[in-house]
Amino acid sequence: MKSLSRSMSRRDFLRTTGLLTGGALLAACAPAAAPSAAPAASEGAAASAPAAAEQITLQYWVNWGGGYGIATWDALKASSKWSEMMGDIQIEVLPSAGDEKILTSVAAGTPPDGASNVQYLDFMARGALVSIDDWIASSDIISEDKYLAGSWKDGGFEGKMYGIPANEGFLRYALNYNGKHVADAGLDPDSPPKTWDELMDWHLALTEFDAAGNLIKIGLDPYDAMGGNLAIQDGFYPAVSWGFEWFNADAGTFDLDNEMMVAAFETMGAYYKQIGPDNMAGMRQVEGQGSWGGSYNSEVQSVMIDGYWRPGGTAINKPEVSEHHRTSWAPVPSHRKDVNPQGTGGHYVIIYNESKYKEEMFRVGEFLNTNEAMDIIFENSGWLPGQIDYLATVDSNRYPGLKFYFDSLDTATEWSSPARCPITSFARSQFNELRENQYRDTMTAAEAAAEFQSRCTAEYAAAGFA
Repeated sequence: MKSLSRSMSRRDFLRTTGLLTGGALLAACAPAAAPSAAPAASEGAAASAPAAAEQITLQYWVNWGGGYGIATWDALKASSKWSEMMGDIQIEVLPSAGDEKILTSVAAGTPPDGASNVQYLDFMARGALVSIDDWIASSDIISEDKYLAGSWKDGGFEGKMYGIPANEGFLRYALNYNGKHVADAGLDPDSPPKTWDELMDWHLALTEFDAAGNLIKIGLDPYDAMGGNLAIQDGFYPAVSWGFEWFNADAGTFDLDNEMMVAAFETMGAYYKQIGPDNMAGMRQVEGQGSWGGSYNSEVQSVMIDGYWRPGGTAINKPEVSEHHRTSWAPVPSHRKDVNPQGTGGHYVIIYNESKYKEEMFRVGEFLNTNEAMDIIFENSGWLPGQIDYLATVDSNRYPGLKFYFDSLDTATEWSSPARCPITSFARSQFNELRENQYRDTMTAAEAAAEFQSRCTAEYAAAGFA
């Protein structure tokens, strides 16, 4: 694998990160400025806040929703630890910033000071980020030995560290379900399904229509949340469930045109076909019933595949639903029934070459790794870091369903981590399109898998990585 030229144009940057389509952003194209030099070593960045000659207000853009950007950060900024470490420095957190806004700002040379919940490796591989190794060497807070292996290694690329592990970094997979819904449907909440076939029985029993044929409640949307996500911080559950490596970073090759990917398209698509793709789309269009937990918390979806944050997120936002929350192993094909899959992943604070306040943003990353900050995030969002010592202090019974994830550290039989693919944003956009083509019967599962392979292979070469 090779890095792209550091003189990549803005148009090329946007195209290879999957956002330049149909000429929509062509007007913004111009040569990119050369990245700045690596930062000098920090003089104890976390020790104290230096006096500022100007009022500094950091811009921190994230792709999480308003709860993290507003409620959680209100509490973080009000903490004594923020004052101790950051002094008079202010921060403006923009939630739900959106990939297009972030990418366009980076290509224009006017990025935020830091960002999170983006396709981190896409930026690392394109030379858009500042290496933080020198700051880490001087930090009393950030060091490799303090984190789960996956949380640390995925913050780097080609021997350099670019991401500060922060905000969340624990386990990714479980079947989350509403025990009351299950019992009311005549099913046994104490005997959850282990395979996709068994889960289909639950899906059919839990799905409800009114007398006029309108969808009232669904069992499972397999493409909701972690079931259908393809992200550098989370992984790709179809590959985890069926047990194949969709991208080999060492060889720079894709393996998507295979019988397992075909089976994944067919099996997961069948859940949509059983209730009707338009019915599923209509449910998602209702406010508060969008993807990633909204429909589960609103009790119009009974089952979802999601990470450890689901128990806390539901308890904080919908305590009346949380009391019925259960967790078990995420589904696998029948021939892999004895496999207990689990995965690592996590998020980072990244700093761009043209960020205005680089060292101050690194200090924010340090702040987010203090016990005080991690406590606030856990209590307000239900998120846990990949920091080993902190995880040892957590009450795994704090939220209903959370204990399963902690227990799975010892009982999982197969572990995965996100593939280090530098065109992950592109791959995700193609997967989203092709899966819909399959469950709407405009393309067979075999055709979708072959097209997935073809598109990703071609883009990888066009982006300069082949």
